[in-house]
Amino acid sequence: MFSEQAVSAKTYKWVDDGGKTSFSDQVSPEEAKYRHETLSKKGRVIAVTEQEKTKEQQNRENQLNLLRKKQEKIIQNQKDRDDALLRSYHSKEDMLSELKEKTQTIEAQRKLIESEITQQLERLDTKQKSAATFERNAQPIPPNLIEEIKAIQGEIQQTKVTIDENLTVQKKLADEYEASIKRFLMLTQTNESARQNKVASIEEADALGLFRCENDPKCEKAWEIAHVFVTTYSTTAPDINTEKLIMHALPTKDSDISLSIAEITSSKNTEDQIFLDIHCRDSSLGKELCESPKIQALRASFRSYVNERLNSKVPTP
Repeated sequence: MFSEQAVSAKTYKWVDDGGKTSFSDQVSPEEAKYRHETLSKKGRVIAVTEQEKTKEQQNRENQLNLLRKKQEKIIQNQKDRDDALLRSYHSKEDMLSELKEKTQTIEAQRKLIESEITQQLERLDTKQKSAATFERNAQPIPPNLIEEIKAIQGEIQQTKVTIDENLTVQKKLADEYEASIKRFLMLTQTNESARQNKVASIEEADALGLFRCENDPKCEKAWEIAHVFVTTYSTTAPDINTEKLIMHALPTKDSDISLSIAEITSSKNTEDQIFLDIHCRDSSLGKELCESPKIQALRASFRSYVNERLNSKVPTP
């Protein structure tokens, strides 16, 4: 304990690389790089200046901040979509009614397209019969007739493609409404105060790649398991490994995926979160891969992967 005479109005304490503890009323530029404490007249710590970060540490912190901003953006986007959903509909029946109307419009368009293909087949049949007549009479088929037959066949093929596209649009619409209805029911059937206090539901956590820790020991174990997940599914080499961030090298091929995890403390929640992110190559094929069901399923499996191994007595693979 320090006496009031020994400690001036502003006294600093620090420990150098050799473990030597020093006290002084000023900190030299050479010693400013160390973590130092500001002491009161009674020797109590009243302020702490953290150790100067190395360039590597600063870069890693910047990457962590980017991940945090990305997570916050994802959560905010989800909240915006939720708010829009609740503004647009009052009930599940409203959504089903709207889906029915849109589906009927798409089906009506398809019927028109199918009637076109019927007419095209009739024209093709007429032209092919004309060509057959020339062949029976041992006469050459006129070039323009051959071209007309090819043109009609091309039209038929294109019409079939259009029908397939129409069916794809209808299926996509049904899938979107199914997801929206499921989300709407979750939002309207969940206690409002509980929903506001929770950063994300289990479904949101799956979509975001989030795992929440209830306590420090659990978070430490979850971090180890998450590390295994990242190593198992990344196709690129390890790059960064710190207490707060584990990341594999960014993809260089269109088929590559690079996983990262960041431990993030929620500003509105006492629990820590482990945030999984999946990176693909910055190319059209890479973006397509990251938006694919395969990657969405991988992200969604993260929370259950960690949970299962936390609750299992079998050692983590």
